[in-house]
Amino acid sequence: MKHWYAQIPATLGRKNVWILILALTTIFAFALNIYGLTKGISNLTPHLFYLPIVIAAYWFPRKGVIFSVAVGMSYLALVYLFTYPDIDSITSATARFYVLVAIGVIVASLSNNLKEQEDRYHGIFDNSEAGIFLLRRYPENDVIDEVNQRGADLLGYRMGGLLGRPIREIWNDDSEYGVFRERLAGRPVTDWETTLRKKTGEKIRALVSAGMLEDGMIVFTAVDISARTAAEEALKESKERYQGLYNNALVGLVRTRIKDGKVLEANEQMARMFLYPDVQAFIDEFVFNERYADQGTRDRLIEDLLVRGSVSNFEARFIRRDGSFIWARYWASIFLERGYIEAVFTDITEEKLSHKALGETEERYRRLMDNLPDYVIVHTEGMILFANPSAAKVMGKTPEQLVGTPIGDYMPDASYRRIEENSRIRSSGEVVDPYEIELSVPGGAPRHVIVNATPIHYRDQYAMLAVLTDITERQLAEDELQASRDQYRITIDAMSDGIYLVDAGMRIILINPTFRRWMENLGLDEDLVGKRLPEAIPYLKPDICREFSQVISEGRMLESLDEFEHRGRHFSFETRKIPVMEDGEVVRVVTIMRDITRQRHIETEKRLAYEQIEKNIEQFAILGDHIRNPMQVILGIADLEGGAIFDRIMQQTQEIDRTITQLDKGWIESEKIREFVRKYYGIGK
Repeated sequence: MKHWYAQIPATLGRKNVWILILALTTIFAFALNIYGLTKGISNLTPHLFYLPIVIAAYWFPRKGVIFSVAVGMSYLALVYLFTYPDIDSITSATARFYVLVAIGVIVASLSNNLKEQEDRYHGIFDNSEAGIFLLRRYPENDVIDEVNQRGADLLGYRMGGLLGRPIREIWNDDSEYGVFRERLAGRPVTDWETTLRKKTGEKIRALVSAGMLEDGMIVFTAVDISARTAAEEALKESKERYQGLYNNALVGLVRTRIKDGKVLEANEQMARMFLYPDVQAFIDEFVFNERYADQGTRDRLIEDLLVRGSVSNFEARFIRRDGSFIWARYWASIFLERGYIEAVFTDITEEKLSHKALGETEERYRRLMDNLPDYVIVHTEGMILFANPSAAKVMGKTPEQLVGTPIGDYMPDASYRRIEENSRIRSSGEVVDPYEIELSVPGGAPRHVIVNATPIHYRDQYAMLAVLTDITERQLAEDELQASRDQYRITIDAMSDGIYLVDAGMRIILINPTFRRWMENLGLDEDLVGKRLPEAIPYLKPDICREFSQVISEGRMLESLDEFEHRGRHFSFETRKIPVMEDGEVVRVVTIMRDITRQRHIETEKRLAYEQIEKNIEQFAILGDHIRNPMQVILGIADLEGGAIFDRIMQQTQEIDRTITQLDKGWIESEKIREFVRKYYGIGK
């Protein structure tokens, strides 16, 4: 029975559904923007275009960029149509156009990378020889969310017929399914034999594995082992019943005595494999205990058989009748009560010869390891099994000297404990992200490295392969950069000028103590960081955003004079708006404000004083003329009268003239002083 909620992911995975959603969101965004422009609202509605642009760029990467350009141009045309000649609105719309196009390009690029990964995943998924199912976990059932063609064929379904069905339906026994869920809740299930039921009701034996993914999904694989099971059962049948098959088999079949390896029975293929003319000659002459080329191989085989009862894919090298070597892979079962071992042999000598070519590949790999700048170490149980030259060099040793030494000798205790803990976690099958440790370098400062490790089998034993990337120089550079930043911040904090930093969105991201103190004196006590500039500082002039937009668009410093009134006082600031560039674009603007209120006040007082001096000098000049004119009249009248009084008037008149002459000389000197003040202090007319 299919569940409706299990169909949602498949529905959302169809492109035609997203085409419909794209069309609806695009129409909706344009409709609201047209409405907003007619109502004078243009700050919020443009953000609605992000949704259709992201959808188009994700689902249609090649056409998504064109779509984003078309949407941006259409929006720009709407703004021009409704707001012209409002330059601020058109400028803002132009900036949004570039933002919309940038979003389309970025999302399209990410979508292309994602789709390449999906194609690789689907290549593995669709071409696997095993049936692969992706299950979505629900409280009661695990529902099939995706299946490959092999999985559908295995159960006799069409691929679409399995989607949305509980995995319980393909299980033959509910109790076995319950055991499977319990085991999966604790750890991954691997190579578990169970019985599954096909659509027709036919039962099949299957080897299943399953594991939880990070997003809560379950990956479930099933391999039909019915044929293998039947083959194993057939091998247990009596030799007499399958004598024809036995003699004509293309593999070597043999029965040997446990105690000494004496051949009891064999087929013709077995005799030919070891270069004997017939089966009887092989039985008479061949003893396995004497024909193993490598000492201890048969002892290991017997130990495995005694523990497990049978072995598969066991490989060994033997000496043939002519003294040459043969490599064989065989399957064997032990029958203790009967005292013999039955085995099926396959000649893999040619395969082993091909390993020589593989060895050449391994040699190239080793050369790569030897020249790799990263430190590569293989270790197990705290002991180093392998180290490349880079790792040995940093420790002042050769790779041979490192092998066999404790890995803890080359790092602090804290780093060694971390390696031990993460190795234990990896051994349990969990993933460990790269992490940082220290290495103790003889005669030098500790080295900082990033550890990436994975469990491997190295020389027939479980081990951990660790690749250590040295980041010491990078960390030193980061420390120096941080110190530079700290010095930069200390310098900014110590400056008497007010400094604030805004981003391209006109939001304040940094202020220095001087600027904070100014704002507190103006009654703005709350934190300004994170707020938009016009809202945070209402005293600034209305066109402040236009000035910042000019700096961002042109990438050049802008100097201006900012003045405002507060509580009856007039404030004046010299302001420099300096662009901060990254990758050729302005991303922030540093604003430096210098308080020149007092300086402006002093200049005003100088100007007024100078104007008063000029007025006084002019009055002195006029006063001299006003005195001389009546004095000339008095002197003329006295001359008409004559006598002694004339001499006295003449004497006093000359005294007055000398005084006026001194005033004229003082006026001339004052004019020189006025010229000096005007020339060197920049005031006056």
